[in-house]
Amino acid sequence: MNYNIKSERLFLQQPKMEDLNELFHLMSDEKLTQFLAWEKHKSIETTMALVQSLIEAQHNDKAYHWCVCLNEQIIGLASLIDVKRKIRTWTLNRAELSYWIGSLFQGKGYATEASRNIIEFGFNNLNLHKIIIAHAQENIESKSICKKLNFTQYAHEHDAFQKNNKWHDLIWYELIKNNK
Repeated sequence: MNYNIKSERLFLQQPKMEDLNELFHLMSDEKLTQFLAWEKHKSIETTMALVQSLIEAQHNDKAYHWCVCLNEQIIGLASLIDVKRKIRTWTLNRAELSYWIGSLFQGKGYATEASRNIIEFGFNNLNLHKIIIAHAQENIESKSICKKLNFTQYAHEHDAFQKNNKWHDLIWYELIKNNK
């Protein structure tokens, strides 16, 4: 299956080893990681291991990842992670949307545009029924993106994660295929 997606301003493509230097440059920016589950990358080997894991996860139907490209330059990464198809007799067909855009490119609608297209791809090509997303309570920009994408808030998880010796709440949203 071809996973490439073309939108109005962006081209979304599967990550590949040739993207290593561009991804490392973005992922070594400390400003980017404030609300993310990972720390800035200090070596290209860290980025290499990440790209290898992204490719493997997609191959195993566990996650799908796209480099977000603007004018042939990678500016971020967007993903459908934690793909769950079944649990025993239950059919789930759900995934979690995640994204990040390099700090120099934020505030221009790229995360919203990429996410909107990935949601459509997930529902139409990956047979997903539900997509969920969460953001740190303090991350007002991601809250705005969730609203623009018509997600519905369904939970407020207190003390969901600790980063830099501070506990943070997560706000959870869902989007169901037929309700989008």
